[in-house]
Amino acid sequence: MKTNQEFISLVEERTQSILSTKGDVGRQAIATTRGQQVEKAAAILLSDHPNVESVVEQVFEEEVDEFSNIDLVVTTKDGRTVYVPCARDLWLGTSQQDRLQIVWAKFKGGLFNDHDVCYLCLDDINTILNKDHRKSARRGPKIKNCCRVLFEAGVIMNFEHLWNHLLTTD
Repeated sequence: MKTNQEFISLVEERTQSILSTKGDVGRQAIATTRGQQVEKAAAILLSDHPNVESVVEQVFEEEVDEFSNIDLVVTTKDGRTVYVPCARDLWLGTSQQDRLQIVWAKFKGGLFNDHDVCYLCLDDINTILNKDHRKSARRGPKIKNCCRVLFEAGVIMNFEHLWNHLLTTD
């Protein structure tokens, strides 16, 4: 079994390797490079999974996402298709929270009843699930609750959760 730490290490190694060839780069370039390497590292590690038949990157599947490519589409040896969008997290910045809101709307709308979608997050999901908020906080608790519901439903996960999910046959 591949671990979260192996996944994180591979992402960071690949990110630093790319950034070292670019000289002085800004925060956004670092974030973009890291985000791209989440997808690449997941594809590399999942290719060694005992129940994975194939991993295809950047697939347009309109039923799952009308506008964007799905980062990874995994076909298991038992015939399942698992759609794996990838991100560093879904809770820290505004754009990530916008992504969370889209995932939440698709979940509430029932899209994930018909499609096996596993949103892979690089950062540990427990950081948001165990976060304390001020009593007067509005947005933080709502984000935490959405993440908890999506995590419990198997929609957002870390690498080890995805690895184990791909072992199941349902």
